[in-house]
Amino acid sequence: MISRGKSRRLSAWARRDEPLTENYWMSFSDLMAGLLMIFALAMTITLLDIGKRLIEPAKVVREWEKVIDDICHDHQLREIQNIEIDCNTGALVISDQNLRFGFAETALGEEAEILLRQAVPKYFEIITRYPKFIQRIDTIEISGHTDRIDILGMNPQISRERAGKVYGFLLKEPAMEPYRELFKKKAITAGYTDIFFPVDCLEDKCDKARRVEIRINLQEKDILRDFLRILKQVIR
Repeated sequence: MISRGKSRRLSAWARRDEPLTENYWMSFSDLMAGLLMIFALAMTITLLDIGKRLIEPAKVVREWEKVIDDICHDHQLREIQNIEIDCNTGALVISDQNLRFGFAETALGEEAEILLRQAVPKYFEIITRYPKFIQRIDTIEISGHTDRIDILGMNPQISRERAGKVYGFLLKEPAMEPYRELFKKKAITAGYTDIFFPVDCLEDKCDKARRVEIRINLQEKDILRDFLRILKQVIR
């Protein structure tokens, strides 16, 4: 009899405990669901905030891509032989036999002048269709290069003089008049001697190595810096 009474009392207590346990876990589940909703809401707000802040730099990227697309697909520019366009950066590269020099020579030939007169003003004309992107030009690098053979240690001077000849020509060229101030502000010259010696030159004395290259570089780092600055502000 006592066993049965104990059994009845225990079962009654057990039945009384069961809803309490169930209620506890239901409350915990509700709490977790609420926390997840709050977390999701906070993340949504944060992402919206990031999105709003990134609108301007993203707009610059899209506009910049439009400029580069115009450069890469301009028919007149593409018809000019012996030039290259880097469609990732918008850089203009002129590096061909028309800008090659005789051994140890620095004089700019007539063919080289014709090519420079065609390509560089046309490139600037495209850029200046978008006034905002004049500010995106980082440098206009004019670089001189030489053979590996160096007579009396003159190659550093020769490479600099070759770059200087092209700079001087473009500075005085009438077709560059609309862009002269920009050119004067951004253009730099450099002499690399044989540091960037062509890989297909099999001998130390090589016509292809005696050249001048023009590379117009657009500022890529500024936009990336804007993105990183915004992300850092949000993370804080």
